[in-house]
Amino acid sequence: MKRLLIAALAAGAALPGAVPAHAQTDPRLVDAVRAAQEGQSDSARARIQRLLAATPPTDTLYPQILYAQAMVAGSAGDMRRALQQVAVEYASSSWADDALLRLVQMDYAVRNLESAERNLERLRLDFPATPLLARAAYWAGRTYFDDNKPAAACRWLADGMAQAGTDVELQNQLGFLYQRCNMAADTAAAPADSTRPPPSDSAPPTPAAPPAPAAKPAYRVQVGAVATQAASDGLAARARAAGFTVITVREKGLYKVRAGEFATRAEAQAAAGRLKAKLGGNPFVAAGP
Repeated sequence: MKRLLIAALAAGAALPGAVPAHAQTDPRLVDAVRAAQEGQSDSARARIQRLLAATPPTDTLYPQILYAQAMVAGSAGDMRRALQQVAVEYASSSWADDALLRLVQMDYAVRNLESAERNLERLRLDFPATPLLARAAYWAGRTYFDDNKPAAACRWLADGMAQAGTDVELQNQLGFLYQRCNMAADTAAAPADSTRPPPSDSAPPTPAAPPAPAAKPAYRVQVGAVATQAASDGLAARARAAGFTVITVREKGLYKVRAGEFATRAEAQAAAGRLKAKLGGNPFVAAGP
């Protein structure tokens, strides 16, 4: 089981949401990782060990070598040690967020949900701008649902769908998990009792005058454009929680989630800044509706 786990993580594409944000850039590391994937693991590990011995720990290449060492490791313990060294000793490097996500995947695979949750929250807090957020959200959804923490799972999944952009496969994976959030919301909603008759002595209601048609807003803020209804529902829920009215427009196969109703572009631009601060992504001003 652990050998299969190592092979899947090293391959990078054998697990959903497992593709890393970075690939090795040094040709020597590229060749070593490729050799390991082709079955020459001992040779690959020897090459990387020689690079480690020849590289000062202060060199910017050092954390990349450690990360490559994890990818060709011969045991789960060796892989974990190398990843933890990157995440802890080289936390400011561009490889630390990748290392944390790999640790989350390892923790989930061996059902260490508590450790996976710690690494997920560290990833969110220490690397708020990481491009791995949407992929981390997939593992967070699985981890927190399995640990019976649906609120945390749904929070992560909604964030992930907002960040997944045009990655349709990842949007579908996140949207599939988010269906559990929609089902929970439907279960919690109590149906209105429309069968109760009015009191016998009540006077018939006075017909209300029809409301005047509302003027169409000149501007809204587009929060995101996603590929699935589930993803748009999650994004719309986050925008409503931030205090905005929301509509979803279907155009060219995408669900475009738009927030607010603004008479001027300046008002909409100010709201776009608030939405970016609360939800992330790249909200922008769009003409109504």
